[in-house]
Amino acid sequence: MTSIEQQKFQKAIEETDAIFALEGFKPTKTRKLISDAIMAGRVTHAQVAHEMSEYATQHKTITGFVESRPWAI
Repeated sequence: MTSIEQQKFQKAIEETDAIFALEGFKPTKTRKLISDAIMAGRVTHAQVAHEMSEYATQHKTITGFVESRPWAI
């Protein structure tokens, strides 16, 4: 991810968090760890979506998903 892409991604995260905060929602630890991994270039959006879909299909939950990913550490 280029520095411009990182800036745009960070701004999108901040705007999304602000919109959700208006409704009383707070970012989850899972969302933060995924966003941090994307910003660091350890994983892509597409990879997260694919891996999370497979994990949820197999386990019927996303609980434990981030903890099971080497890119989230």
